Parts: sequence; structure tokens; C-alpha cells
Amino acid sequence: MPVLLIAPFASFLLALSSVRTRRSASATAMFGTVVSLLLTLLVAWGLARRSTPYVASYQYINMSVAFSGPTNFQTFAINLVFHVDHLTVIALLVIEVCVIAAIGWHQLMGRSEPGAARFHALITLLLFACTGVLVSWDLAELFGFWALAGALTYLLLTHRWGFDEAASRARIALALPFLTDLSLLCGIAWLYARYGTQNLATLLPILHTNPGWTVRSIVVGSVLLFVGVAGRLALWPLSGWLSMTSATAPTAASAIAQSAWPVVGIVVLYRLTPIFAASNRQTLQAFLVACAVSAVIAGATSLVGNGPRRVITLAGSGAVAVAAAVVINGAYHQPATFAIAGVAAVLAVAPARAAALLAASTIANAMRTDDMAEMGEAWRRMRASSGALLASAIVIGLAASGALAFGVSSRSRLGIALGEAVLLLAVGAIRVFVGASFGILRRRRAFDPDRVREPEGARGFPYWLAVAGAALLVASFLTGWLNFLDGQKHPAAGPLAIALWAAVAIVGFAACALVFTRDKDGALALSAFGGGFLGRYAAGGLGVVDRFLVEPTTDAGHRVSDWIAAGDGALGRFATASGQLALAAGRGPALPIVVGLAIVLAVVFALVAPGIAR
Repeated sequence: MPVLLIAPFASFLLALSSVRTRRSASATAMFGTVVSLLLTLLVAWGLARRSTPYVASYQYINMSVAFSGPTNFQTFAINLVFHVDHLTVIALLVIEVCVIAAIGWHQLMGRSEPGAARFHALITLLLFACTGVLVSWDLAELFGFWALAGALTYLLLTHRWGFDEAASRARIALALPFLTDLSLLCGIAWLYARYGTQNLATLLPILHTNPGWTVRSIVVGSVLLFVGVAGRLALWPLSGWLSMTSATAPTAASAIAQSAWPVVGIVVLYRLTPIFAASNRQTLQAFLVACAVSAVIAGATSLVGNGPRRVITLAGSGAVAVAAAVVINGAYHQPATFAIAGVAAVLAVAPARAAALLAASTIANAMRTDDMAEMGEAWRRMRASSGALLASAIVIGLAASGALAFGVSSRSRLGIALGEAVLLLAVGAIRVFVGASFGILRRRRAFDPDRVREPEGARGFPYWLAVAGAALLVASFLTGWLNFLDGQKHPAAGPLAIALWAAVAIVGFAACALVFTRDKDGALALSAFGGGFLGRYAAGGLGVVDRFLVEPTTDAGHRVSDWIAAGDGALGRFATASGQLALAAGRGPALPIVVGLAIVLAVVFALVAPGIAR
């Protein structure tokens, strides 16, 4: 409903128009997010005992384009359709909790970041855009909020524009999501060209009844929509815009992007599954293969390299890919009974992912290194951050277990592939905790291990996010929670299935702990070698991608940046000239100035008079 959009947009306008200092900007963003959270809780209370969603429609554009032919194509209309159900409310609550924690952590740990007013204003506007995507039921309306959220995410991830590494890494954060968002737009346009409607309430019932429909047209639209959503879900190979910016972007911005976009993307994917199911089984099989391959490769690449934030990003992407496979598998086996289990898994992963990033960044800042080979003793020196990192790693590793127990058979080929992915991402998630928490923290030049301390104000936010993720993880195993999310009845998952899938992740935790206990330095040296090997052989491919994909996409961005700078300069010169003119006029005699203005106005009116103008 529209009330959910008011608070974040109002706080954005307040931050944009009046706030300038770091503390006031952060307080304004926190206040707006808390008000949004309270409004969401109020809406949740109103919908708690209601089985039907709240729907409100407002006409935005309605123009006549034809007077004959099918009625769907005689008018072009875009309506603001707000659709709020239990899933929408819970997804909003998860995003708002993550944003509040990120802002609170940034108040202490991000004091040196430049442009505090702009940074917090972008966060509130991003919350507004995410809210708009979740409540939208018209595809054109949805894409408008989606594109706004994408642009704001890019601005947040590229906030450190003064550093060369951040600027170079930001190119991929603009190119890949831009292309996938363009694919989503093309999918929406394709469906409108075939059906003449963009409202999901009227589009879904006529997928197989509209005159002139074909399976091929639905397949094309489904592929375009899936690629568009997969880009923002950061499924491999489209995960580079998150993994490559995880170490260069502000940690709070990266945490918000990695918690908000998976929730938004999985909800949109869940709502688009009826379109996918209407295509054919070959298309759904291709989607399942893409999700399974993405999960396995993301889990495997999280085992190489010693950057903790990059490892957490890849492990989280693998968990999201497994959940997306469960959603698609639910559409493959009609009726789509267990597709909501994949959404429940992502709701648990999102706060855990943000908690892991914030905790790992806290440890890295205290130890003055971003290399796990140089970390250690966090469990003794920084118990709160290390505990939050452990809890979040466990949630990331186990989050897919409930979804797989509900929606995938362990004896199928898909189940075997996803089981391998769960094992790999569990190892990748827990190795950040083991590598940073145990072992010897050695002295380095200008670094004394005895000075490593836990920041007092920032340690609580990752902890409470990890607790929220753990609570959502426990809820994802409960049938009543799934029934509440989608309003349907689901049979309970078998205890043996839950134990089997949970055992896969536990085996990964135990294997990683055993290896690091026996030889931590050797394990980290091997992962560093694997990261370097992968980086060297991937450099050629990345060069081709940068030459033919990134540069053409970002060239328009560079041109726009130049135009903005030139426009700012021209505006500044105009303001200076007008100020000097006003100052000179104030010092000059009043009577000659008034007479001169009267003459100029008389000449202007004479020239524009009808007789002279003709």
C-alpha cells in the first residue's frame, strides 16, 4: 500500500534538502528506516488475520492508440497496482532490519567515509525503491522501481570514487547489472507486445488463451525475464558485480546490496514462476541447470582466495542459487507446492549475509589486513564479532537445507548437484570464521596484536542480524511458516530428509574445521595459490569481457559524467555571474536601473506583439 513508500521517500527528501553533517545524516536515515519498520509492522498486524492480499490500483497512464483490433491493444495503460500480502510484509521487514543494522554499524565504523549526507540519502531512496518493487503488481511499474534501485545500488557501491581500484572495480558493477536489467525490460516489452497487458492479475490467466499465443513467445519472454532477475540475484557468471566490489565498496553499502537484492529478486522470481511454468519443460530444465551450475561454481570459487568479504559474497551467492533452483523446481513440478520454501531460505540468508560482512569487516579493520593468512585469535580478542561470524556462517551453510528437504529429492540428479553445492558453500562460509578466529596473530610492521580490541558500539549489530537469520532459518523448517508466507497448505517435510540435507552442511563444517586445525597456514597458502591461479587464467577472459562488454556499456556513463561536470561548471559560472550582476546592481543608482529595465521590457513586449510577430 502507498503508506509503505512514504517514510523512506520523506527521509530522502529531508536528507537531500537540509542535512549536511555526518551525524545528522545518519540519524535522519535511521529515523526514516525505523518509521518504515513501524509502518510495516502496522500493515503486518492488519494483514495477520486476513487470507487475501490488499490490492489498490491507481491510473497512471491511459492513452488510446487504436480503434480496431483486440481490445487489449487499443489502449496503452500503466497502472500503479499495489499488492501487499504476507510475503511482501515479511520481505520488507527483513530488508528494513538489515538496513537499520548497516546504518548503525556505519555510524561508528564508517566515520571516515566521504559524503555522509549523500551516502545516507541514497540508502533511504534505495529502501524506497525496494519497497516499490515488492508492492508492485504491474510489470512496467515494477521495472521503474527496479531500475531506480539498480542505479542507486551502483552509486552506493561506487561511493569511493576517489580511489583508482574502487573506480576500476565499479565498471563491472555498472555493466553486468545494466545488461541484465535491459534483458528484464525486453522481457516485459515482449510479453506486452504479445498480450497487451502488464498487470499480473490479468496477464497470468490469459497466457494460454490470448489469440495468437505460442509456446515460443512464452519461452522467449521467460528467458529474458529469468536473465534479468538472475543478474540481480548475482547467479554465476553474473555475480562479478558483487564479488569484485565487496572489498572496495563501503562495507555498509555492500551489506545492504547483498541483503536487499536477494530478497527482492527471489520474491520477483517467485511471482514470475507461473510465466515460466506456462512455457515448456525444456525451458524449466535449462533454468534448473543454470541455477545448479551457478551454485556449484559459486561454492567452489569460495574455496580459493583469502579475502574474507569476497568469500562470504560467493558463499552467499551459492546459497541464493540453491534457493532459486528450489523455486524453479517448484514450478517444474505442478502444482508449485514447495516453491515458497526457496523464498524462505533466502529470507534467512539475507540477514546472515549482512552480519557476516559486517563482522568480517570489523575484524579486518581491527587487525589491519584483508588477508585471512594474516588474521588469527579473533575468538580470544574479539569474541562478539567472531561469534556473530560463526552464527552467520552456520546460517548460510544450513539455509538451503530446509528448502531442499521440502522441494528436491535427494535421489535425483538435481538433488546430487545441489548437495555438492551445499557442501562446498558450507566449507567456504565456515572457513572465514576458522581462519580469522584461530591461529597465531603475528606481529607485522607498524602493527601490534596486543592493541586489537573489540569496537564497543559496532559489535551488537552483526550479532543481532545473525540472531535474526537464525530465527528465520528455524522458521524455514516449519510448515506453518510456509503456509503463512503464501497462504496455501503444505505437507510437512520428512525428518529424515531434513536430517540428510542438514548433515551435508555439517560435514562441510567439520571437514573445514579439521583441515584448519591440522594445518591452518598450509590450507590458507593452498587457497591463496588457487586464487592466484584462477586470477591469472581468468585475466584473459576478463580482458575480452572488458573490451567488448564493459567498455561499450560504461562509455555512456563516462559521457554522462562529463556532461554533468560540464553542466555543473556552467551552472557555477552562471551563478557567479548573476551574483556579481546583482551586487553591481545593488551598488548602482536606482533610477537609471529602473528606467533601463522599463525600456527593455517595452522592447520585449513590442517584439512579441501579434502584429510584429506575424
